[in-house]
Order: sequence, then structure tokens, then C-alpha cells
Amino acid sequence: MRLTELSEQIDQNRYRCGVCQWRCELTVGEVGRCQVRSATPEGIEVLNDGMISAATFSAIEEYRLWHFFPGTQVLAIGGWGYAFPADQQRGQYGELPADEAKRRQLAPERAANVALERLARGVVWSFSDPSVSHEYVTDLLKSSRATSRYTALVTSGYATLAALEQFGPYLDGLSLELRACDDATYRRLAGITEWRGILELAVQAQQQWGCHIELTTRLHPQVNDAPEQIQAMGTWVRDALGAHTPWHLLPGDAGAAASASVGRARRLAHELGLLYVYGPEPGQHTHCANCQAMLIERTGQQGRVVGIDDGQCTACGADAHLRLSIFRR
Repeated sequence: MRLTELSEQIDQNRYRCGVCQWRCELTVGEVGRCQVRSATPEGIEVLNDGMISAATFSAIEEYRLWHFFPGTQVLAIGGWGYAFPADQQRGQYGELPADEAKRRQLAPERAANVALERLARGVVWSFSDPSVSHEYVTDLLKSSRATSRYTALVTSGYATLAALEQFGPYLDGLSLELRACDDATYRRLAGITEWRGILELAVQAQQQWGCHIELTTRLHPQVNDAPEQIQAMGTWVRDALGAHTPWHLLPGDAGAAASASVGRARRLAHELGLLYVYGPEPGQHTHCANCQAMLIERTGQQGRVVGIDDGQCTACGADAHLRLSIFRR
């Protein structure tokens, strides 16, 4: 049995979890909103510790990290559990499987060594939310950096700042899902109203730990695609993270309306001064924001560096604002 370090005892039979921003207060025997943490007399037990739901080798670009070690292969790995229980799109890995055969175990040290053996440049946590697999994720990032692999998370951003303090020193990249910048939309899409901590986590990851950040927003017509909502999100991205921060705008629903929402949002984001705004279509290249020379050529989702030398545009010498090394932040 593994107990989380990020908890505090409120009274004899009650604990507060400090792993994700729900900060559930649990009486002994109760399970948190994530469904993977349970209060015991000794503390809060991590029910999903060491359990792996999926693992695969693929291109880093598949995880909406396009300015981060472009063209490299990664080991993508995930577990079980999700931070937003009200989200209807939580996916097949949102809950622990009832079938014990599916509760596969993989030590984080072994996962890092597999990435090294297969010559993958990095390790990415995906498929499930790292916010509720904090202990394993932290161990995995440590082990991966020890083998000189780069590290990244695909996340809702619902981890606490205390959790970030533990894994931040070992984290290189963050693919963050940004759903909105208002209470009503986050309540509808994720079942939460306290969403500002997500933005705070992103800023802290970038400023304190030098983490490379890219954002993904899935647009749902008449939910989070209104011009004022796009402007609020885009303004925050520009002012808090910087105009060079890549923003991936994708249709959250099928149909022409969602595609039209993406087109309108991209135009507005460019008008706000954001320099790298991507849509869902394959083959989108990255050009220098200063001279428009091609920096990264993409065939489908796979990237290939063509115009960068030592982090600078080979045509004009401008800083490309890409993450290409685990030793430079």
C-alpha cells in the first residue's frame, strides 16, 4: 500500500488530499472525486499506483507539442484516473478497470529504461490525467531525466502547486488543455468552477521551472467559441505565457459549425498578436515569426527541422523559441 505524501490529517479519522485542486477531505473509507484515492487510518492510499493503462512509441507531435524536440520519437505512457468526474469526455482510462487482468503494473524505472533501450528521445505521460497519478508520474519523470530522456505531460492542469514543486524540477514540457476563461464554461465542460488554479500552475511551471508550454483548446459551438471567450483566452496566453506560445485550436464537435468556429478563433488569435496558432489539419509548417522562413516542415503530424541552427532561424538569426535541449531552459 502506498500513501500519498501530499495530505494532511484534519482529525483522527479525516484527511485532506493535496494532490489535485479538488483537495478532497476524506473520512476513513471514503474515496476521492478521482476514484483512485481512498482514506485509510494511516493516510490517503493511492489505489492506481504503478498501474499502466497504455504505452506506445510515437512522434512527439501527436501530443500537440510541435515546438518541442520536433521530429523525435517518445514513449507515451498513461495510467488510470481523471480529475474531472463530471466530464463526459474523460475517455476509456478515466476509471480503474474492474477486470484485474487489465490492472497491469510497470515500475517507473523500467519504463524509463525501455525508452532508453528503444532510443526514444523522451517520455510523455498521456492517455490519463497525471494530476491523479502524481506519485508514479513524479517517479517516472525522475527516472527518465536520469537516463537523459526529455519529459512531458499531457494534462488538464489540475495538479496543485505543491505537486508541481515535487515534479517541476524534472519536467521539460507541458501540453495543457485550456477549455475556457470563465466559470460557466468550465462548469459545463469539466464540472468545476475553480479553474484559475490551472492558469496559475501553467505560469508557475514556465517561470519557476522553465517548462515549455503548448496549449490545446477544443471549441464547442455556442459553448466556448464566442469572440469574447476566444479573446479572453488569447489575451491570457499572450500576456501570461508569451506571444510565441503555440496554441492548438481544434473542433470539439463534428460538423461544419465546429470547423467554422476554429477558423474564426484562429483569425482572432492572430489579431491578438499570437504568433503560432494551429488548427486540426495535417501538414502545418512552422515559420519564423521574424522573417517567415520555414523552421519546421511537417508531413502529416511528423515534424522535420529544416531552418534552425543552435536554436536560431538560419535565415535571419532570430530566436526560434523552441525547446531543443534538456540542458537549456
